[in-house]
Order: sequence, then structure tokens, then C-alpha cells
Amino acid sequence: MSTLLSGIVGFLKIVIILGTLITIHELGHFVVAKLCKVKVNAFSIGFGPKLLKTKKGETEYTIRLFPFGGFVQMEGEEERSEEERAFNKKPVWQRIAIVAAGATVNIVFALIVYFCIASASNVYVTNEVAALDEGPLYEAGIRAGDKIVSINNDKMLTLREIEEKIKDAKSNSMIFEVERNGSIQEITVEIPYTERGNLGVAFGNSGEIIYVLPNSPAENMKLAVGDVLQTVNGVKCESSEEFIDLIRSIKNDYIELNVLRNDENLTFSGETNTKTERIYSLSCKVIQPGFFKGFKYAIDETWYFLTATIVGTAEVFVGKAKDVEVMGPVGIADEITSTSTAIDFFYLMAAISLSLGIFNLLPIPALDGGRIAILLVEGIRRKPLKEKVEQGLILAGFAAILLLAIVVTISDVIKIF
Repeated sequence: MSTLLSGIVGFLKIVIILGTLITIHELGHFVVAKLCKVKVNAFSIGFGPKLLKTKKGETEYTIRLFPFGGFVQMEGEEERSEEERAFNKKPVWQRIAIVAAGATVNIVFALIVYFCIASASNVYVTNEVAALDEGPLYEAGIRAGDKIVSINNDKMLTLREIEEKIKDAKSNSMIFEVERNGSIQEITVEIPYTERGNLGVAFGNSGEIIYVLPNSPAENMKLAVGDVLQTVNGVKCESSEEFIDLIRSIKNDYIELNVLRNDENLTFSGETNTKTERIYSLSCKVIQPGFFKGFKYAIDETWYFLTATIVGTAEVFVGKAKDVEVMGPVGIADEITSTSTAIDFFYLMAAISLSLGIFNLLPIPALDGGRIAILLVEGIRRKPLKEKVEQGLILAGFAAILLLAIVVTISDVIKIF
């Protein structure tokens, strides 16, 4: 694909994701405002010069040039109004519902997308062990056929959850609860950190590359999704696992890969880097539940992503998160343009929507959560804050968010270039 075409496709991906999420966010505010009989003066998608506009009843609807923003302008929202249907004249609970609607719609939309992906998927990777080599898990006593029920008292339902828990465990010693022949056994497993060579790719069952990590040695070598690995430094392996083991043994050293791409043999060379992580071998049983039977698994998926996002956001703000990168508009745009499959695209759309919804509900003035906090104070006091005080809090919150956005954007640009 040419650079120009790639750029156009990438830009369209950004417009589709951000445009969709902003539109449904503003629609949430708009619909609930209408239900509460608030006078809505304007509903706009985008910002900048108007491209299209129409007026229906009391509301002007516009589409603007830059599709990366939007707003719902309600009577009495920014400045208090004596209009009977003004926002500030409505009961506190109705105003909270209107303000919370945008973020709530983003969260619900994310869960619907996750639900559709999971329930329509042909495969679901369970927590039942299918195979493992003589690594830490096998040495501790775990065997094929066991179901990994929990790790350190946290319930496990999928292989992904198992991998995440092992990766994030604070201690190398972990307590596994496994179900074997209908009974639960508790097994202590030691999985220490180990240095290993890193290429930055994920392999499918047949040695094909299914993911290339951005800014990795693999990307620098111009490897691509779909390439099928043939040899590593002239050595041919019988399985993806053997290729992985061989690559892991090459630390910060020259590597030469022969791959099959569209029936053509190509050779790529470069240098690996070193990654420190817990190394173990585990594959779990794959089932094909179909759409209707997949509902249970879809619920598991959506709940996992919701709780993981909430916990991750909370840990960032209390300073407990490790190896977490805060990403701004530039970083998000780069992630969007890097998606290579429809599943990746919609997973990312759902992740951004979920993060957007949760972030907006944080009790920071200028965000929806901050406005909800102000309304709760009003409800407790049984009278609103002074207008100047409320506007001052919102301006201070906006300034803080703007400063954070500038810092994160600079960080994003440095990472990319």
C-alpha cells in the first residue's frame, strides 16, 4: 500500500472512531436533555466552520469542518437563565442524569461492541489447560486437563486473564487453584523473571506472524502480519513454540529470518533486544460456542474489560500503577492507524470509548464527573454554588486538563519520532 493511500486510510480510521464516539457521547446528553424537557439551542458534531446546518424547532443542528469534537448547547447551562425550560431550573437529579448521559453511553457502547465481538466469535479460549511443557507450571504439578480456577484468589475464566495475572503478580510465588476430576487443589507455582531475546511479534499455530509490535525490532526489519516464518539464522523449526524458544535465546544480537510472503521467499535481518519477563508455557482449550451459546463468554469478556479499565484508571491516579503509559490524542491516533484487522479496529474503538466514558466521570471540574460533583454539593446544600465560584472551579479544571493534554501530547510525539 502506498504511503499516500496508507495515510488516507489511517485518517479515515481516526475520523470513524473519534467521530462515532464523540457523536454518541453528545447524543447521550442531547436525548436525556430532551426527555427532561430542557431547551436545547444547538447540537453540533465537530468544531470550526459550519459545513451543514439545519434548524428543527428550537434546535440548530450543525456538522462542522473538524470531526474531532462536538457540543450540546442547552439554555442555562453555561450562564444561569430565567427561562422556564432552562437547564439550571431543572431538579438536581435531572441535571445529573443529563450530565452523566454522555459518559454512560460511551461505556454502554463499549460493552455492546465487546459483547458482539465475543458472542459472534468462532473461538473462545477457556481456562482449561490443553498443553504445557516442562516449565514452572508443569514442575509445580499442573497437568493438561486441569482448569485454572483462580490465581492468588482472583477468579480466572480465560487464558488471557491467566496471562495477565501472571504478568502483573507482585511475587514470583503464586497460589493456583485448579479443578481436577471434580475437586479443587491448591498448587504453589514459582515463575521468576528471566531475561530473553525479543523480536516484537506474535505467532499463530503455523508460524505465521499475527501481530507486529510498533517500534519493535520486527517492525524495524519490515516484517509484516501474514509472513510465515521458515528459518531463524538458518535453523528450521517444526513449530511456532520452537521458533519462539530460539528467538528468546538471541539477546541483543544479530538475527536473520527467512519468511514466506505471498508465495515469495524473503530474508530480513536486524538485531533483537532484551526483554525481562516471566517465561512459562501454557495453552488452553479452545471451544466454538457459536453466537447464542457465546452469550456467557461475551459477558465474561465485557466484564473483564470494564473492571480492568476502572482498576487501571484508579491505580494511575493513586500512583500505584506500574508500567502504565498515559496516552494523549497523538498516541491514540497512532494506535488507531496501526490497526491491521477489523477485530483490532473494533476492539480499539471499544477500549477508547470505555476509557473516554470512565475518564469523563472522574470528579474533576470541567469534566462531566466534576459537574456531577458540583451538582451533588448543590443537592446536599439545597442551594447552588455561587455562579462565579462554579465557573472558577470549571475554568481551573479545564486549565489543569489542558496542561495535562499538552504534556501527554509532547510525550506522544517524542515516542513516535
